[in-house]
Amino acid sequence: MKFLVLILVLGLRRLDTSWPYWLVSPQRHQGWLQQWSNRLGQGRRVWWLAVLLPALLIYLLTCWLDGFWGQLLVLAVGMALMLWLVGGQSEFRHVDELLVRGRMNDPDGFAALATDEFDVTGTPGDPAYQSALTEKILAREQQLFIAIFWLVVLGFGAAFLVVLNRAWLAWAGEEQANSWQVRLDGWLCWPANKLLVLSMALAGDFTAVMEKMRGQWLRLDHSGQGLQEVANVALEDAQVQQGGSLSAALDHLESLQGLLLRCVAIWLILSALWIIVI
Repeated sequence: MKFLVLILVLGLRRLDTSWPYWLVSPQRHQGWLQQWSNRLGQGRRVWWLAVLLPALLIYLLTCWLDGFWGQLLVLAVGMALMLWLVGGQSEFRHVDELLVRGRMNDPDGFAALATDEFDVTGTPGDPAYQSALTEKILAREQQLFIAIFWLVVLGFGAAFLVVLNRAWLAWAGEEQANSWQVRLDGWLCWPANKLLVLSMALAGDFTAVMEKMRGQWLRLDHSGQGLQEVANVALEDAQVQQGGSLSAALDHLESLQGLLLRCVAIWLILSALWIIVI
C-alpha cells in the first residue's frame, strides 16, 4: 500500500492543475504549528502535541486498519497526508517550466518564475544566481527524498515526524528548539541523505562521487552546499559554468533535472525491493 501511495503521489504532483492552498502553500507546516501555538502558547509542548503525538497516532491508525475497506482508507488518507507533507506541486514540473522559458530566450520570465517558485533573485546566467537556484532545487528534492525514505521504511507516521520536526526547527528557532531535537533531525536525515548521494553516484559519475565522499560517509552534515557539491561532481560533463551565459546555466539545469529524475527511478526500484523483502 505504501508503494502504491508513493507512485500515485509522485504522479499527481506532476499534474498541471490547481491544488488547494493547504497543499501548495510553502508555509503549510508552519501554519499547522502556529495554530497549535495559538492554543498552547509559544512553548516546547507544541512539539510534543503537534509533531510527536500526531506521528504516533498516524502510526497506530495505520497499524490498526486492516482488510479491504481499512486499506482503502489508508490509501485515501495516506495520499492526502503525503501531498500535504511534500506539497501538491512537483519541483520537477517547475524546473521544466524554467527550461522552457529559458530556451525561449525569456530571461525575464525565467527570473520571475524562479523568484515565485524558488525564492531566488538576481540575473539568470550569473554563477552566483545559478548556484543559489541549484541549492534551492536540491533542498526541495532532499526534503522529498527524506519523506519517501521514512515512508517506505517505517510508514506514514515516520514521514510525518521527520518533515514536521524539520518544520518545527525552522519555525521555533534555536531559542526554543532543544539540542536533542536538532540531533534527531540529523539522525533522521542521515540515512536518506547518504542514500541520495549513493543514488547520484549510480546515476552520474560513480567514481568521482565515491572519491568526493571519501571519509565523509559517517558525517551528519546534510547542508545544501554539500549536496550541491556532490551533484556537481556527479554531473561529470556538466559542471557549473563560470561564464555568465544563460545557455550554459540552462545546460547545467537540464543535466541536474536528468540526474534527479534518474535518482527518483533508482529510489522507486529500491523502495519496491524493500517492500517485497519485508
